[in-house]
Amino acid sequence: MTRTVAPMLFLVVLTACTASSRQSVVDDVAGTWVMRLDGRPFMVLTLAPDGDAVSGTLARPRTMTTDGLTVSRIGGDIIAERVTGTTPDGKSMRLVAENPSDAANRTEYEFRVTAADAAGLKPAGAPFEPLPFTRHRGIDTPRVATDWDAARSYPLLAAEAAPNSEMAAIYEADQAARQSLDTFAARAGRISAEDAARRDRVRALLESGALRAAQDFRLAAMVFQHGSEPRDYLLAHTFALVALARGDRSAAWIAAASLDRYQHAIGQPQIFGTRFSWEGSQEPYDRTLVSDALRRELGVPAVDEQQEQMNKLLQMQRR
Repeated sequence: MTRTVAPMLFLVVLTACTASSRQSVVDDVAGTWVMRLDGRPFMVLTLAPDGDAVSGTLARPRTMTTDGLTVSRIGGDIIAERVTGTTPDGKSMRLVAENPSDAANRTEYEFRVTAADAAGLKPAGAPFEPLPFTRHRGIDTPRVATDWDAARSYPLLAAEAAPNSEMAAIYEADQAARQSLDTFAARAGRISAEDAARRDRVRALLESGALRAAQDFRLAAMVFQHGSEPRDYLLAHTFALVALARGDRSAAWIAAASLDRYQHAIGQPQIFGTRFSWEGSQEPYDRTLVSDALRRELGVPAVDEQQEQMNKLLQMQRR
């Protein structure tokens, strides 16, 4: 008798624990969540318990496009889609939003709670980071803003994170090794090994999600600019692009310089003119692909100004 009751009792307890766990996750995701764009409510997601799942509404502008970095072509009236949620898995669940004017028009989303008052929402399978939502704690009901400019692209930025102190220290060490040309020449082999170790550590910070601020990515670009192979310079260029996307305009120059260095490393002409040899040569250099107006947009001097600057530096070295 005991042998048959014990497994049944265990099954009942296990089922009860699983149901309790699911209900706990449902309680975590229930509430009102707001995604802000340009400081204003852009999407409002309201979820309420519905058995061991959720249901609610997703209010948003009728039309929009996004590439994961910006939102543009925002227009039309504000619609409220009916939302149903699947049984949660951990802190995440699948949501299905149904267009109010066309029941066959449905969008499946991935919704995940990342902190007590933070969550992310993205179309299922979309190749970009989730849109950042925060839990609304006020007693008022947030409403989606209606004064969007359809001709404008709005940056999709989460609240700016504090710069990573370790990334800053890695950058400082990278720069310190290059303060003196004589010291650098005498310690070139050792500095090369130290550079490689610094790049490995930056990769580890990237993989762990520790690089979040725009400054983190700009400094990482500077570190990889001192790499040893084309892949390093291409990654430096990518880091600089991320810094720019996160609002750090000062990353424009390193974005150009890293691409020039990549071009040189693969045997192709540079296009911005940021790279000089010790003798002052910029060759090979395609001066016609990029205009001086575009160079200035990236903080790079015009072609004529580049050579003037290099001539001054060479004169200083000869003294």
